[in-house]
Amino acid sequence: MESLDAPAELDIFKRWLEIIEARFSIQIDESRQDAFRSALLRYVESQGMDLWSFNERRKAGQVCGDTWSMVLHLATNHETRFFRSLPATQRIVELCKQITAPKILSVGCSTGEEPYSIASALLDAGHPTFRVHGTDVSSMCISTAREGLYPRHPNVGTLAAAPTRDDKMRFHLFVREMVTFEEHNILQDRPVQLPNPHIVITQNMLIYYRTETRYEILDRLASMLTPGGHLITGPGETLNWSNLSMKRIPHSNPNVFQRSVDV
Repeated sequence: MESLDAPAELDIFKRWLEIIEARFSIQIDESRQDAFRSALLRYVESQGMDLWSFNERRKAGQVCGDTWSMVLHLATNHETRFFRSLPATQRIVELCKQITAPKILSVGCSTGEEPYSIASALLDAGHPTFRVHGTDVSSMCISTAREGLYPRHPNVGTLAAAPTRDDKMRFHLFVREMVTFEEHNILQDRPVQLPNPHIVITQNMLIYYRTETRYEILDRLASMLTPGGHLITGPGETLNWSNLSMKRIPHSNPNVFQRSVDV
């Protein structure tokens, strides 16, 4: 098969970028396109196809949901780590001090490190009862998150996880019962399996979407919140966004918005 550097293959790859943007409303940054191109090519070759024949199957309506999920998984960057944003985790712990049984929604949770970081921090702060729910478009990421098995991390204490063999740790069963996960696309109309959260956090997920789609997602997240609840986002992800029900908390790091109690 010809290299993707050949003009014809470059054209079909550009077509696939357009298809993915139209289907999922996501934009793949130029800095990631080479990596995505290689990953997509490896995947379609493993299925006995090339990009042209794969596109022919798409046009014939022969691409199933699991295959689209794989394409979306390859298109998005699932880089994450425990306590990736310590200020965000600390802000959540602070907000939860005033809530008896807080419900926290992590949108774009990847393989689960963010929800488990929040749970670990809440346990260390003496918070006995909470629910953290993570969502992601990738079924593979959600499967990993539900296992609760990771390389050991120095900031995850024994209240949350126990060491296992091979220098790993597994979150205790009671933690995995309070930290739940769901494969979900926020642009779908299907409700998330955590109604009326007190806190919604999304970081480094909105960067994949066009501006108008990003604002639509933010509006949806705002509407999910319980009155008085908080929305936490990454730097620059809410530039020029405004919502009549939401008030930006000034000088907050990360970005924090609070929903009006009068909605």
